[in-house]
Amino acid sequence: MALYDGKTKVFLLSYTPDLERLCASAMRSCYSDKPSHEIYLSADFDDGQVKRMLRKATEAGHLSVVEHASLTFSISGVSRALTHQLVRHRLASYSQQSQRHVKLKGEKWYLKPSSIQDATFDALMAEVNKYYDSLLLRGIPKEDARLVLPNATLTHITMTTNPRELRRIFSLRCDIAAQWEIRDVCWVMLGLSLLVAPNIFSTLEPPAALSKEVLHRLEKLAKEVDEQRNEFNELKRGNVFEFKTTIDLEHPVAGYALKCT
Repeated sequence: MALYDGKTKVFLLSYTPDLERLCASAMRSCYSDKPSHEIYLSADFDDGQVKRMLRKATEAGHLSVVEHASLTFSISGVSRALTHQLVRHRLASYSQQSQRHVKLKGEKWYLKPSSIQDATFDALMAEVNKYYDSLLLRGIPKEDARLVLPNATLTHITMTTNPRELRRIFSLRCDIAAQWEIRDVCWVMLGLSLLVAPNIFSTLEPPAALSKEVLHRLEKLAKEVDEQRNEFNELKRGNVFEFKTTIDLEHPVAGYALKCT
């Protein structure tokens, strides 16, 4: 397990090229005698029409059309408590670091919440680590030794899903009632999603959409993304973009996007 450097990392690793044009073409084909490939390739189908189609889709709840695209995130430096929540969103595919095959190592292998300030927490983690190592030295298989590890154990996970499911995830996990760690991660995921699909992710659904605080934060985030989009778009395929945000988070979360087109 890599050492925890104090920052959770969210990496937009892949996304459907021309994501919004693809989804808008699919929607337009529902009301046209032309199939989606002709609409997609037509010079007459401009960015303004793409925006109008996607706004109509989100306002009408016609969100099946955005299921044609996908986004893949690599998320690291997060606790098992977070991933236990994340994988409940079943319309997604996940690949997570295996505790059966990967030995826990290093001193900073766990996440400590800011609400716990006393040294007892760290002492307990040290004892867990010591006991875990002793089990392995006794020949206990990693698949059994891992049972002593807590929810605080750091992990990494790869997640692929469609924009409709992402909107649902953000609408639940960006809400003020969500647990702080997954809320922070999802706000950065939302910022990265806005980079490649600003129209699809410009709004949220309840419960997040019912919070003035959330809507204010979303407006601020969208402005920050708009200011960085040209820099991202100018990158050559294969280059990595570092996303920066000033929205309030409970702990540091670094965001990156790989330019895929």
